[in-house]
Amino acid sequence: MDKVKKRICVITGSRADYGLLCWVMKEIASRADMELVPVAVGAHLEPDWGYTVKHIESDGFTDVVKIKTFSGDTSACGIASTTAETVKGLSAFFASTQLDLVVLLGDRYEILAAAMAALIHNIPIAHLGGGEISEGVIDDSIRHALTKLSHLHFVITEKCAERVMAMGEESWRVHVSGSPRLDFMSRIKFSSKDELAQKLGIDFSRKIALVIFHPLTLENKNTEEQTAELIEALKQADCSKIMFYPNIDTNSGTIIKMLEEFAGDKENNAKIFKPLEMADYLGLLNSIDLMIGNSSAGIVESPSFKLPVVNIGDRQKGRDCMRNVIHVPNNSTAILKGIMEALSPSFKDSLKDMENIYGDGMASRKIADVISKIDFSKFSLVKKNVQKEVLDWRK
Repeated sequence: MDKVKKRICVITGSRADYGLLCWVMKEIASRADMELVPVAVGAHLEPDWGYTVKHIESDGFTDVVKIKTFSGDTSACGIASTTAETVKGLSAFFASTQLDLVVLLGDRYEILAAAMAALIHNIPIAHLGGGEISEGVIDDSIRHALTKLSHLHFVITEKCAERVMAMGEESWRVHVSGSPRLDFMSRIKFSSKDELAQKLGIDFSRKIALVIFHPLTLENKNTEEQTAELIEALKQADCSKIMFYPNIDTNSGTIIKMLEEFAGDKENNAKIFKPLEMADYLGLLNSIDLMIGNSSAGIVESPSFKLPVVNIGDRQKGRDCMRNVIHVPNNSTAILKGIMEALSPSFKDSLKDMENIYGDGMASRKIADVISKIDFSKFSLVKKNVQKEVLDWRK
C-alpha cells in the first residue's frame, strides 16, 4: 500500500515573495513523500501588476489554485478590504480541502490574512522569515504577529532565531535555514546583457541603476513628498534608470503615477517595468551598476552580486546589512550624494571579497528536509510560551 503523501500548501501573494518561494515549491514538489498545493492570491491575479501568476505556471506549476482577493483600491480602506477578502477566500478553500501544512513567507498583509484563516481551520503553519527587523513599515508588526500565529519557523540567521525564541517560541520549532532568496545561485541561468538588451530595450553602454521604491506604510501621508525627493535625485544622477512597480501597499498608486510620468520624459533616460521573469530579474542584478530605493532586495540579494546599493529612508531600518549598502535619508541631496559614492570605482572595488551572510543557497532543501521528518498526525498545535530573561520594565 502506497504511503499517503503530506499535502503541503504554499501561498504566494506577489512576484516578490514568489521569487523566494519558487525554490521551496520546486523542492517540495520533487519529494516522493509530499504533494505540493500552490495557491496564488493578491497581485498575482491583477493585470495592472503584470498578472504574474503566469510566471508561476510557466515554471511548471500548472495546477495553481487562484483566489482573487485584491479590492482594486490601494488606500488604507482598500488594503483592509483586500485583507478581509483574503481571509474569506482562503477560509473557503481550507474548508474544502485536506492539508497537512500551510507554508507562508514574509511580512505582507495578505500573508497575515492567510495565517488567520489557517489558524481558525486548525492547519499547522510554517513561517519563513521570522525574526527580521524593518522598523519603517507595518511589515515589522505583521512579521512578529505571524511568528506568534505559526507553529514552525524557518529563519535566515542565528540572530533571527534568537529574536523568535525571545518572543516565547519553543526552540524545537525554530530552524535556521538561510534565505531561499539565495537558492537561485545554483539553480537558474541568468539572462545575459544581450538578451536583456533585446528583450527590454536596455542600453548597457551607460551606467545603469535599478530603482525599487515602496511606500513607507507607517508614513503613508508623505508618499508623494518622498517620491518627489527620489525623482529629483534621479534627474541629476549620471546614469540610466530601470524602475520597477512598487508592491501593492497603501498609496502605491501615487508612486506608480509619479514614476510613470518621470519615465515618460525621454530626457530622464528612464524605463519602468512591471515584475519581470526571474531569469531576467537576476540577469539585471548581474549586469547593472547599482540599486537605489528601499527594497529588501537591496539588503539580501545584492551582496551575492557585489552590487552597490543606496538604501533610502527607514523602510529597512534594523535589518542586518553588509558593506555594499549606503544608507541615506529621504532627501534629494543625500540620495544623489549616495549615488555618486556608489558609482565610484573605489567603492565598487571595496566589495570584491564580500560574501553574503544570508545563506548558502541550500535553504529550500533544508526546509523540505525538516518538513519531511514531521509526522503531522502527531504534530502539536498547542504552543507553550517559553519564558526568557525579561527586563524589569519598572526600572
